[in-house]
Amino acid sequence: MQSSNRIPLLVAFFAVILLAAVFYYTYESNKKHFIWTDSWARHGYNEKSDQPYGTLVFHRLLESVFPGRQCTDIRNNIKTELPSDPSGSSVYVFIGETLYLDSIAAAQLADFVAAGNTAFIASKNTVHAIMPYLYNDLDCNDWSWDEYSGFEDSSVSMTLRAPLDSAAGGATFHFAVQNQPESYTWQYIETGFFCDSMPHFPIGYVNDTLINFAAFPFGKGRFLLHTNPLVFTNYHLLRPGTRRYVASALSWIPEGNIYWDAASRIGETSGPSETENPLLYIIQQPALAWAWYLLLGLAFTWLVFRAKRRQRIIPVLPKNENSSCEFIGTIANLHFREKNYRGLCVQNTRLFLAQVRERYGIPASLDPENLLPRVDDAFFRRLSAVSETPEYLSRNVFNQYSATVQFEPTEEMMVDLHLAMEDFWRKAK
Repeated sequence: MQSSNRIPLLVAFFAVILLAAVFYYTYESNKKHFIWTDSWARHGYNEKSDQPYGTLVFHRLLESVFPGRQCTDIRNNIKTELPSDPSGSSVYVFIGETLYLDSIAAAQLADFVAAGNTAFIASKNTVHAIMPYLYNDLDCNDWSWDEYSGFEDSSVSMTLRAPLDSAAGGATFHFAVQNQPESYTWQYIETGFFCDSMPHFPIGYVNDTLINFAAFPFGKGRFLLHTNPLVFTNYHLLRPGTRRYVASALSWIPEGNIYWDAASRIGETSGPSETENPLLYIIQQPALAWAWYLLLGLAFTWLVFRAKRRQRIIPVLPKNENSSCEFIGTIANLHFREKNYRGLCVQNTRLFLAQVRERYGIPASLDPENLLPRVDDAFFRRLSAVSETPEYLSRNVFNQYSATVQFEPTEEMMVDLHLAMEDFWRKAK
């Protein structure tokens, strides 16, 4: 009776919890959340992401800076979606940690720039596929291209030259988590990659001396390489001090159609405090965390009310026993009591021959008419060789057995046969 009265209370309790969860989820869904460290590979430098390190603002800024020009997103491959555009009025833009290009895509991009267009690439890593086009066989102080150099710091200052060689001012940048600066790896290009024999020249600097933005003329166009794509993310474009720096960087891009490469970007893999633990991600999201705690509470409650045993105890069944040995013993005792010594000797010899066949692969049998073993000298030589025993041991076994079937066996003859078999098996290998 008490159990039936408790059911409505439990139903009401769970209904209240469920209703509270729905209200809380609705309330939390209307609040603005920013993802600072988790899911960096999905949001980092993504032109559709409004998170701090997405590039939605920069993507829209390009559309507003060049009104009337077409802005096309490359979604699959630049080999098929980036035109050669011999007019020289187009701009290729890439923002991300790493730009991956195969040889065909690199050749397509090189032809695009050589026709007079511009490639603006902001990446943390060297684009090795296009470096052979920029340096070719020219010598620059015996330097060979490798990855960009880097250093750790929580904040840096960046300066930028304007196209007319007048100072464009500087700005301070930092990497932040929850609006708090944290240490970050800032990349730069070694000065040894610039020399008088080449047309390459620096455009911008980090901490006044380290080159992080440079122009690389190629054909009729040029490559603009920036080593810190972080400065073009939403977080810095929404800050007035750093927004001016980005506007000055865009002044190096000629007015023309924009081709935004979202297909060749490799996701950020070194975002600070990045984690792939799904449970930690759930706990860090308030709505998912409450759903997780509610699920745990319901599971615990179910275990409490299901703790009572619902069926009788299953009895322990006795262990199965092998009665073959008992059966053999019973049959042996029966023969022994009947003084059927010949039957026991025949059975023991058959077992002996079966063991020889299974252990050494030497077949032998008893003649069904006189029960004598069908063996010869070759059998004894082979058995002696494989068992590594003297030949007389196996001959003794069969001699003892032959006596029990040719004459009326006694208990002593049966015992002698048994001892001969034991002596053979004790010395056999």
